[in-house]
Amino acid sequence: MSFKEQERALFDLLFDSELRNEFCRHAANALDSYELTKEEKADFSTIRPDALLLDAKMRRNILLSHICRAFPVSFAIISSLSEGNSLLKKLVDTQIMRTPSLERATAFGSRLRDELSQTSFESTNEQTLVIAIVEAELAMAWTAATLKREVLKSGHPPGSSVAVSSDCMGKPVKLAAYVGAAILPLSYVELKRIFCKVADSELWNHISQSPVTKSLRRSTLQKEDPRLLVMRARIEHMSLCEPTVDHQTVELSEGFAQLFQHVNGSISVEQILTHLQEAGATEQILKGVSAGFQQLFDAGMLEAL
Repeated sequence: MSFKEQERALFDLLFDSELRNEFCRHAANALDSYELTKEEKADFSTIRPDALLLDAKMRRNILLSHICRAFPVSFAIISSLSEGNSLLKKLVDTQIMRTPSLERATAFGSRLRDELSQTSFESTNEQTLVIAIVEAELAMAWTAATLKREVLKSGHPPGSSVAVSSDCMGKPVKLAAYVGAAILPLSYVELKRIFCKVADSELWNHISQSPVTKSLRRSTLQKEDPRLLVMRARIEHMSLCEPTVDHQTVELSEGFAQLFQHVNGSISVEQILTHLQEAGATEQILKGVSAGFQQLFDAGMLEAL
């Protein structure tokens, strides 16, 4: 008995919509490419098409509900697009399902970003803004996956952040582990308040029934007040099966992003401030930059070497 081949065929029937549709039309032909015996093909022919479709739908919704927790704002906004929810469902296929569970959210997010680059929007600017939101949540999914891998490898959560020293501004500075950054068209907190009316765990079911309106998407994205979102993944609940991760975030002005290219362990904040002063920055700007860096230090997002 080719149990492994039977398992592969069943898996593909659940997550390959084209194969599943062909199976519903003509079961025998759909399974020709699988090394199954006549008896095994006969067993498959007893599967009711309506039961197969229901099983596939349930499994897809369970996975989308899980992935939606990593991309809440992205999913909510995409639900407002014409056939937006169908786009999200289409991405749950054999490619995504064969991806290791720790990498599934990042693989889904990468494909979603690529799919949106080929999707029609009301304007190129709106498309750019929506993709930027997906990329920000993809960065969070990536840092979360990285942290989970390290925890599962070591068997324990990472150590606590090093206490901020009084001379941190005068030492070379770098990003701490599990930290990412992205430019957003609006505050992430504000985006979640506007688009995500229920808890992340309930969001997919909610937007499946009540998609975000096109008018809300349009009016919100037109407000544009760009922010630099800096996020740090941290363990919320420890488990050796799969730890739960959340993110601590700090939001800074968009202009702060240009300074991040210097946060590479070779220069101090004091040196950055000196360069800005020499370039003509006002005292108000210098104070704002200094306060921003201090906020990142306090949040454990920067390390002084």
